Amino acid sequence: MTIVFGQRLCANFLIVLLSLLAPPLFATTLTDLPPRIATKLPDWGLKPAQVSIYVRRVDADTPLVFFNPEQPRIPASTIKLVTTIVGLDVLGTNYRWTTQVYTDGNQQGEQLIGNLYIKGFGNPYLSNGEFADLIRGIRNKGISIIRGNILLDNSYLDPPEQARADFDGAGQSAYNALPAALSINRQVTDIHVFNDRGNGKVGIYTDPPLSGVVIDNQAQLINAPCQNRYHHPFVSFIEATPTSAPTVRLTGQFASECGEEVIYSLMLSPEQHAAAAFDALWHDLGGQITGQIRLGMTPRSAKLLHNSQSQPLAVIIRDINKYSNNLMARMLFLTLGNKRFGSPGTLKKSRDAMAAWLTAHRFNWHGFIIDNGSGLSRHTRIAAGDFGELLTWAYRQPWMPELLSSMAIAGIDGTVRKRLRQEPIAERAHLKTGTVRDASCIAGFVLDRNNQRWVVVVMVNADSQKQALGAWQGHAVQHEILRWVYQGAPLNETIKTTVKKNTKTRSTP
Repeated sequence: MTIVFGQRLCANFLIVLLSLLAPPLFATTLTDLPPRIATKLPDWGLKPAQVSIYVRRVDADTPLVFFNPEQPRIPASTIKLVTTIVGLDVLGTNYRWTTQVYTDGNQQGEQLIGNLYIKGFGNPYLSNGEFADLIRGIRNKGISIIRGNILLDNSYLDPPEQARADFDGAGQSAYNALPAALSINRQVTDIHVFNDRGNGKVGIYTDPPLSGVVIDNQAQLINAPCQNRYHHPFVSFIEATPTSAPTVRLTGQFASECGEEVIYSLMLSPEQHAAAAFDALWHDLGGQITGQIRLGMTPRSAKLLHNSQSQPLAVIIRDINKYSNNLMARMLFLTLGNKRFGSPGTLKKSRDAMAAWLTAHRFNWHGFIIDNGSGLSRHTRIAAGDFGELLTWAYRQPWMPELLSSMAIAGIDGTVRKRLRQEPIAERAHLKTGTVRDASCIAGFVLDRNNQRWVVVVMVNADSQKQALGAWQGHAVQHEILRWVYQGAPLNETIKTTVKKNTKTRSTP
């Protein structure tokens, strides 16, 4: 008995001793700015009220830094993390979207006597290659002549009526694409421009090929090195009129020593884009169509002819988070509403689905507003404290590896490939960036030099609508916090007060 008692006494003494030596996680929470940020903030032209910061080790019970945590702020594209986290939890990592082909007719030899229906179910990325495979799938059924119409069915989603140019006037920019249940190549036309050496001129083609779209090539091939003073091709799109077809116009100069360029542009509406691509690809395969290609609804009596599946959600979210694709985030957000409340998917259903998910998971958020799930919005708001709590929760979920792999890696790829390069933190931070007018934010996970992982949220908003916020100002705060966390978030460090002010105002993602 004495020996057993002695063993227990020693064991208990050892436990107490180790608990005294171990650093607390965390004994206190810093509600002020970390010293190195507080001393530099004036040099960056910022006030403390403009900044919210959340820093927490993933295995800690409380955050280490909790500064202005309840102030709802514009998150810009960092809100995509909320969309993808809820998507992973609701849909699962292997969730796939479908695109289905139906017919109301009958096949007679190589002829389909009747209409063909292509119904989209909100695939965020039906690539050019996947759409071509879908068309080959129809052709491989032995059909070469369609004696009827091609009806494109977008009824699965019912997004609000708006124009691509509404957000910032850049209606042909790929980031302004708007949701449609059937979207080919994210609605983008890839315009390839190259030195056609065989013919001694500038070459141009589109991917996907587009029937009915005229290419007006006015560009000059210049025998010169690949330098900006010689090389400046310019692509514009001229919409159709009652007397003319839609036109892609190439002007400017192309230097002979330059390689092939790809220019990405929103030109046609989603249904026009899909129709022109289907017609071109079908005819390329030797097929014929006797009717029209237009919008339409799939009748319940139609028979399924072919089914195409998307990549799994775990793959889809890489473009959403790593490369900040707005359309794909919007489509995922609408899918959440569809999943809970049925089709057609609407923004109201998606917002209600998000609210229901937060309630079910006992997240009581302060002033949270989600508009379209992408961050391309002036109305979306989230508090840094709530954001940080969500990321901490997400890190403990079974799909955490898929979430991390979807995020940009500091100094390596995605929207942070040019940030924090050649610094010790490079490759050790998985981040989501967000930049719109008057807001610059970052959120994600940092692996410090001691191989401890942290949740980090840094949100910087303009002080008022009258005061512009340069992207460099937000980046300055974000980078300093990230460096500090990489070093283990020391609170007793010596502060250097000399700061070289960055005057750049150019925005980056």
